[in-house]
Amino acid sequence: MKEPNITTIKRLFAASGNVCAYPGCNTPIVEESGTITGEICHIKARSENGPRYDKTQTDNDRHSYSNLILLCGRHHCIIDKEPEIYDVESLVEIKKIHEQYRGRKETKEDSLFARFLLNGLKKVIANNNSGNIMVDSPGSIQATTVNIKSSKQNINVLPPSGSIGANSELRAYIEYLIERYNKFASSDPTKKTKFNYGALGKNIKDKFGKKWQLLGEDEPKELIDYLQSRITKTRLAKINKGKGYKSFSTFEEFKKKYKKTAQQIN
Repeated sequence: MKEPNITTIKRLFAASGNVCAYPGCNTPIVEESGTITGEICHIKARSENGPRYDKTQTDNDRHSYSNLILLCGRHHCIIDKEPEIYDVESLVEIKKIHEQYRGRKETKEDSLFARFLLNGLKKVIANNNSGNIMVDSPGSIQATTVNIKSSKQNINVLPPSGSIGANSELRAYIEYLIERYNKFASSDPTKKTKFNYGALGKNIKDKFGKKWQLLGEDEPKELIDYLQSRITKTRLAKINKGKGYKSFSTFEEFKKKYKKTAQQIN
C-alpha cells in the first residue's frame, strides 16, 4: 500500500506544533523524552471499510497533506470509533484551526520525527496488506492460535470485541488514569532514580495476567480501583488532598466530560 512521503509528514509535524490536533488536548506528538506518542491519521480512511473511506480518492490524494492530521493515540482511537460524530468536514475544520494556532516553520530535526511517525504508521499494516485479520470477533475466523506471515517487522493486533481496549469510553478512561499516574509520579522531586513511564503497564500485566486492553469490558472495576489507588499514593495527590483538590475524575465524571467534548465538536 502507498504511504505518505517524508516531505509531507515533515510539513505536517511542523504545522501541528508538536501537539495533538484534538481540541483541548495538549499531548505532545513527540515527548521530551523522545517517546513518540502521536500518530498519523487519515481524515478519509486509507483502506476500504475504514472510517470515512472515499473510494473516489486516488492514492496520491489519500496520502496527501490535506487528508492527514496528527493526533495522540487516544484521540485517534476516538475519532475512528465514532465517524458519525467526527466526519470529514469536522476533522478538516479541527485541523485548520489547530494549525492556525499551533503551526510553526519547519526545522532540520523535523525530518527525524517525520521518519519516526512513518515507522509507526507501518506497524498497522499486516499480512502484506492483502487483507484484514480479526481475532475473536463475530463474523470472523476465530481460533486459539493465529499464525501470521508478513514481510513487515511489526504487526498490530487490535483488541477483540468485548474487551476494554475495544470500548472507546473505558479505553479513554484507563488511558486517562495511566496518564494521571505517570504525570503525578514523575513530578516527585524526592525520587532519586529516573522515572520509568512503561513500568505501570508491566505492573498491570503482572497483576492481571494480560495487558489491560485485553481485559473484559464487563470487569474493569478492579483495574480502575488499582489505578486510582496508585494515583492516590503519589506525593502530589497527597498534597492535593490536603488542599481539598481532587486528583482524578471518576468514570462517571469522565464520561460526562467526554460526551460534552464530542458534542461541542459535532
